[in-house]
Amino acid sequence: MTLALVVLAFTECEAVTYYTVGDGRGWTTPPNITAGFYDDSAANKSIEAGNVLRFEFNGTHSFAAVSKKEYDNCAKVSPIYKASTGWSGGYKLSRGAGMYFFICTIDSHCEAGQKMAVNVTATTSASFATWSPPSTLGALSTAVCAFTLFLRGH
Repeated sequence: MTLALVVLAFTECEAVTYYTVGDGRGWTTPPNITAGFYDDSAANKSIEAGNVLRFEFNGTHSFAAVSKKEYDNCAKVSPIYKASTGWSGGYKLSRGAGMYFFICTIDSHCEAGQKMAVNVTATTSASFATWSPPSTLGALSTAVCAFTLFLRGH
C-alpha cells in the first residue's frame, strides 16, 4: 500500500512554475508596451515544459496559441480566450520543449506589439520551486506528494 502511494505520488506530483506574461504590465497594448516587449520579457526567463503562462489583462483582449507563420502575420484565428472586461488565467506549456507563439486577436493589437514568442526548454528534474498537489486524491496523497518532493530534493 505504501509503495503504491509513493508510486502514485511520483506520477501525480507536478513541479509547476507560473510566469505572469508581461510581468507587472500584464497582457496589454501600446502605449503600455513597445514592439518586442513580450519577446524580450520572455527571453529573460528560463521557462520549462509543463510550466504555466499566466495571462492577466483589463479591458478587451484575447490570447491565441498560434504557429510561427500566424505569429509573423498576426493571423486572425480563434482565440483560446477573449474577454471585454478583463481576465486572469493560465496556459500550460504541455507540448514539451520548443517555440510557442501567442497573439492577441482583437483589432490591430497584434500588429501593435501584443504578441509573444517563448522558447520553452525541457523539464529538469531538480526544479521544484512551486508544486500543485493532485486534485482528486485527498489529504493523504497530498502529504505523500509533499514527502516525495522532499525526498527528491535530498
